Amino acid sequence: MDTKNTSANIYQKQGMGQLIGFGERPAVMVIDMQHDFCDPAAPTTLWPSIGETYEPIRQLTKSARTRRVPVFYTQGLVAADGSSAGLWRYKQRYHAEGRVQIDGSKGAAIIPEVAPEPGDHIIRKWRPSAFFRTDFEVFLNVFAIDTLLVCGTSVSGCVRATVTDAFMRDIRCMVVRECVADRTPSVMEANFFDMDQKYADVVSVTGALEYLNRFPLKN
Repeated sequence: MDTKNTSANIYQKQGMGQLIGFGERPAVMVIDMQHDFCDPAAPTTLWPSIGETYEPIRQLTKSARTRRVPVFYTQGLVAADGSSAGLWRYKQRYHAEGRVQIDGSKGAAIIPEVAPEPGDHIIRKWRPSAFFRTDFEVFLNVFAIDTLLVCGTSVSGCVRATVTDAFMRDIRCMVVRECVADRTPSVMEANFFDMDQKYADVVSVTGALEYLNRFPLKN
């Protein structure tokens, strides 16, 4: 193996992969933890890897809530009549058949294992990015958020789309490794590497919790 030409060495030589670092005003972002991605029998499931994220996500959201750090959830949705599916109908068979993420269905609902609690914010979205034609940015501006601790699914899809859009808005994204999932380890690791080189920091849940612990507990 030519160690001089590994991906890590090439990117390092070109000065990529520097740390963005945590900011001063965080929020936790839980992306598309819905039955259609989490249930083992769902046609578009990420099981079993998705199941390993439940406890780390619970730890992160609990810590945030005890410190008045905002917690956001997204729901990726398709209108009941299929009219909002867009190009998904051509790229994914189960979208073409109207079987996944249908607004109002169990499959589109957020799973109870990591369900939102009173005071959390739910962003309904119709495309991969949490920013695209939603009110997410309104809340980020209200709370002056500069850092997102990113959880959810999938790393190569809606997580990455949201991270890229956040980067374009100068919002720091910390992709929490134990709190995200994808369909195969190789795809997930490739996306971890690329995001960490260009658009985000990939961090551990331990590091994310240590960061949140800097903020005072709410009275």
